[in-house]
Amino acid sequence: MRLFYAIVFAALICGAFAEAKTVTMGEADNHTSVALNQGDTLVVELPSTLPGQYRWVSHLAKGGALSPQGDSLIPARGENGNKGEGRQQFRYNAALVGETTLHLAFEIEKKQAGVVSVTSRFLVQVRVSSGAPAPGDAVLIGRYKGTLPCADCSGLDTELRLYAKSKFDMTDAFYVETSTYRATRNGDVSYSDRGLWTVLKGSAVDPNATVYQLNPDKPSEAQAYLLKQNGAALESLDRGLKPINTKMNLTLRRVQ
Repeated sequence: MRLFYAIVFAALICGAFAEAKTVTMGEADNHTSVALNQGDTLVVELPSTLPGQYRWVSHLAKGGALSPQGDSLIPARGENGNKGEGRQQFRYNAALVGETTLHLAFEIEKKQAGVVSVTSRFLVQVRVSSGAPAPGDAVLIGRYKGTLPCADCSGLDTELRLYAKSKFDMTDAFYVETSTYRATRNGDVSYSDRGLWTVLKGSAVDPNATVYQLNPDKPSEAQAYLLKQNGAALESLDRGLKPINTKMNLTLRRVQ
């Protein structure tokens, strides 16, 4: 029985590290704080008048711990006429380790003389940690870095951290991947993801190859890397586990 509980407890610990969580905050959470790990999602939902009056505006420093993922009105504009009050929802990715203040201001959409432009503010202190496990829970298998191709930026700076139960036991394996899109129209934009990863035996062209497959929450976003140079490098593969024919850099180098 004790062994059973130990196994369950270990699984819960691993799951807590591996799975990205979503934290939702509302008006009752104003002037509070929240702790996140890289790859988590922060959702803020606040009451808002819907069409052409006041709306919440996010004032967040660029390049900070949080990366904005957009906002929406609930219900959306045009839905049921949008009369009266609705709610406005903001989504943020916990992208980089650090601390920041999330500041939302309730501002009039069209400034008018003699009309108060800001009526309310929502402030939350946010701390983002790396999500690295405590000693004894899991170990770092490798940390890899490199700049990968990007369709709409100058380069995708990528850092991939791989964790597992031990260097000889790839169970309880999870990853944290941070990507920074360089020189986009909004400047440098970072995004972090975390999830499970597995070791596959063989690629589409080499049955003896070792492949690391990242398995995020969305299966369509799964990634595969070919282990090269005795673990010193990872090379991106396509979805069919085939090498990608390009002259661009597809390699992440081990730095730890």
